[in-house]
Amino acid sequence: MGFGGGGRCRDCGDRGFSLEFPMFTPAGQIAFDANIPSYGRALGSDEAKAHPEEHIGRRRAQPPALGNDLYQQCNPMGMPRAILYPDPGEFIVMPERILQHFQWGYGLRTIWMDGRRLPNAAEIDLTRWWGYAVGRWDGNTLVVTSTGYDDRTWVDHFGYPHSDQMVLEERYTRINYDTLELKMVLTDPVYYAQPWVAQTKRMHLIPRDFIQSTGWSGLLEDLCAPVDEVDTFNRLIRDPAGTGQPAAPPPR
Repeated sequence: MGFGGGGRCRDCGDRGFSLEFPMFTPAGQIAFDANIPSYGRALGSDEAKAHPEEHIGRRRAQPPALGNDLYQQCNPMGMPRAILYPDPGEFIVMPERILQHFQWGYGLRTIWMDGRRLPNAAEIDLTRWWGYAVGRWDGNTLVVTSTGYDDRTWVDHFGYPHSDQMVLEERYTRINYDTLELKMVLTDPVYYAQPWVAQTKRMHLIPRDFIQSTGWSGLLEDLCAPVDEVDTFNRLIRDPAGTGQPAAPPPR
């Protein structure tokens, strides 16, 4: 198990996909403008104005109650967003597949290692929250290529979009005993004018007994449960704080 590459350590990288400005297609710009994230510098704030060198995607955050992040309603984060969250995750290696298990959201992604071919856009009849992923070894680097993602998920916490034709390549290399380095490239001709290269991310191994609950070690069941998150927390705390309106009545 190790912390995800999203700001938990100095060399991990942050929760954004890249520090480079993306080049949108006209359709991509429309999709980007439609997303309202709650992570980043607050829209119109003095802090946001003080960093004009940053892409606007990192300077447009609004209170969650005013945003449209589907994860706030307990929907899956998808990839690459899940790997950018700084909570721990683990790789479960099986004979023909690798399961990528994330503590935050308790998400599970399958990377097939049995030699199957990645489907192309014309062959995909059903998109998935976690996409279709195949892996192979290139020396000591695990290369994962995936596509077929539900286009309602976001690339990262800043709300960058992707279409259902996005192809994501991830390259995981163990550069020392306790460090896994991740390099990614996103290709999406519908929303991006050219491939988008990610900031290099790093994940550090943690002791097996680092996470403890009820005397047990292992990932926590950190689920986003609608009955708690949407029906209770959002109604009583999040939405009133963001809108200035009183809490909504409980659902019937």
